[in-house]
Amino acid sequence: MATIIFKPTEKCNSNCIYCDVVTRKKPKTMSLDLLELIFKNIDDFLKAKPAENVQVIWHGGEPLLLGEEYFLKAYEFQEKYCPETKIRIKHAIQSNLTAMNENFIGLFRKLGINQVGTSYEPLANMRGPGKDRDSAFYNKQFMKGINILKRNNMGWGFIYVVTKKSLERPLDIFFFLSNLKLSGGFMLNPVLLYGEDKYNIGITPEEYADFLGAIFPYWWAHRDRFQAVNPFRMFTENIIDKKVSVGCEDNGTCAYGHIYIGPSGEASQCGRAGDWEIISYGNINDRSLLDIMQDKQREQFLNRDKLLQEGECKDCPYWKFCHGGCPLDSFIKTKDFLHKTNRCNGKKIFLEKYFLPITGARIEN
Repeated sequence: MATIIFKPTEKCNSNCIYCDVVTRKKPKTMSLDLLELIFKNIDDFLKAKPAENVQVIWHGGEPLLLGEEYFLKAYEFQEKYCPETKIRIKHAIQSNLTAMNENFIGLFRKLGINQVGTSYEPLANMRGPGKDRDSAFYNKQFMKGINILKRNNMGWGFIYVVTKKSLERPLDIFFFLSNLKLSGGFMLNPVLLYGEDKYNIGITPEEYADFLGAIFPYWWAHRDRFQAVNPFRMFTENIIDKKVSVGCEDNGTCAYGHIYIGPSGEASQCGRAGDWEIISYGNINDRSLLDIMQDKQREQFLNRDKLLQEGECKDCPYWKFCHGGCPLDSFIKTKDFLHKTNRCNGKKIFLEKYFLPITGARIEN
């Protein structure tokens, strides 16, 4: 499946401490003319690739700030330009939910969206509007958004971003997040920074491993209750259940189908690559989606798995659920996409210090 990380706006009503997109850029919003062109391109791409599907992941900024009319236009453009291929278009959305209202529910359902991805932060003054990040206001609006989703039987899942401020209270944070969502699950992700760590929130891979390690024994003992907490569930499925289950940063296949399209039509490999202007595939105004997907620069990502398996990752027992990590993390460290990442050591520490001794599992090559 081709995945479009679709960022029609960089505008946001929050000022999250670990996001520099809003503060680093003058936020832009995609015009309706360009939105229309996107759907023409999707239809052309799907007609040229009859075995493909396309997933459009609405991202931001905060996409709900586009307003209800914008999503209605997206639906109308899809109906107009993709009458035969629309069955192969899947939509998803990431939102902070603070601008959520009942009217969005019907529009989401028109686009086939029945699940909303979000993120949450229980620590004060990490997320929220204003210079001091009014977390009380943010949390109030977030909970209103969650209640709207629940009333309308819409699913939701969330990410928690682990920062230096999280390290002192791993179990407290885990218990809070678990009570926030009693069914389903959430993801514990390390904070991702590119450039200056101006708020001193960055963590090392080793610190992330120990944060997970402080939680994992409790999760393992009560895993029937806390089923879908990741990366714990992911490692359990891969190592114990013998299932292949990894995120985009570890699956080694993002080169085959991921693309980012920003508010001016700029194209890149993924959301992070686009936000940080690390690699450019030109602009959808000048190139078709098919041309962008076949850009020569993508070959380095296609060749990365082979190079790592023959070199830095040769005989690594964790290869099948790591693949050297995200190419973007490699670039941040080495200015090259073709190395393994500095997060590999964090995975190794977590598995060897916590996961394997506690579960009694063994890694099979």
